[in-house]
Amino acid sequence: MTGNVIDPIGATVHQSRPKKAASPMNREFVVATRVVSGLGALGALPTELVKLSAERIVVVADQGVSDVGLLEKILARIPDGLIVARCLVGPNPDVHTVELASEQARLARADVVLAVGGGSALGAAKAVAIRLTNPRRIDEYEGVGRVPNMPAPTVAVPTTAGSGSEVSTVLVLHEEGRAEELVVRSPGCEPRVAILDGTVLRNLPWAPLVFASLDALSHCIESTWTRRQTLFTESLALRAAQTIIDALPVAVEGVASGRNASGENDATLQLLLEASCAANMACGNSGLALVHALSTAPSVHIAHGLQNGILLPHVALFNAEVTTAAARVLVSQLDSLYARIGFTATFSGGAVGPEESEAMIAASTGHPFRKNNLREATDDELRSILRNAGAVVDRLKG
Repeated sequence: MTGNVIDPIGATVHQSRPKKAASPMNREFVVATRVVSGLGALGALPTELVKLSAERIVVVADQGVSDVGLLEKILARIPDGLIVARCLVGPNPDVHTVELASEQARLARADVVLAVGGGSALGAAKAVAIRLTNPRRIDEYEGVGRVPNMPAPTVAVPTTAGSGSEVSTVLVLHEEGRAEELVVRSPGCEPRVAILDGTVLRNLPWAPLVFASLDALSHCIESTWTRRQTLFTESLALRAAQTIIDALPVAVEGVASGRNASGENDATLQLLLEASCAANMACGNSGLALVHALSTAPSVHIAHGLQNGILLPHVALFNAEVTTAAARVLVSQLDSLYARIGFTATFSGGAVGPEESEAMIAASTGHPFRKNNLREATDDELRSILRNAGAVVDRLKG
């Protein structure tokens, strides 16, 4: 399986779907990252680094992956002396975090970036790769196609099955005080190589396993609601979504029973990892829609995958009239899936109050994802979606 993707903000594909008017502009489907996939694929890491002529490697990794000892197991495969710097990042890195990591990488004269972790770590690694070859602060490259020089080569090892960032040209940073995320998207920002090895998921607890998988599932289903969907993106999205729906309950059971940790569920975990990658290949070329339009507000401090998992069935109800027959089969399975994995599609405990609701709507205003949704939505319709999802939308009077 090979792959990479354009990015979730607005790439396009090769031909229009039947029953819809042909677009006046040509569409592209781009897959630029080479994917090495399979149980034991981590064994290929040294060879892939040799292919890139790596001499001085900077590792950008998830702090949590380091804390549980997984990072050391991965790095043990790399010959002594090649790693010259390590940068650990937490969830939702900001510009300051990335600039510090980039300075560390430059001082170490790194020539290749090794990214290990979930979407946040992979995004930070892409930013470091950009800064190794480009002089300005990362926020000065915000937008589409604004990175002038090809970033340093990156090898990505995802340790969650969710974002699919290992095959995306996009990186997302979070700056407090902004209404929306800081997004950099440019050709060449995708990793050169992604290594998908399901064994890295063995010790994931319930929350990161489920939240990441529901993020990937939303990538799939949202892709079918977009104005840029095509046969290519739909084929990937439908297959990946059904794979997640089938595999996730088995993986969740494996957390409780110990089957994941023992390696008995490796084949299932591999399916989840490959499906999340394929999901980004789909949404990276079709773009995303209303679920992600509402989940981009930096001021809402709820895990990204949790937000998307909660919003997905409620947006599906709103989008029912533009949902294809094939996608309806997927949507019809959401209630059963959520029951089997113990997930409730409701914001609880006042986590999303009036301020958060308005922040989510403000972040969606003018956003490409909102424009890309096949059914247009007013702010009041978005408030209704949030209300149905358990958000407190209206301020109490008196």
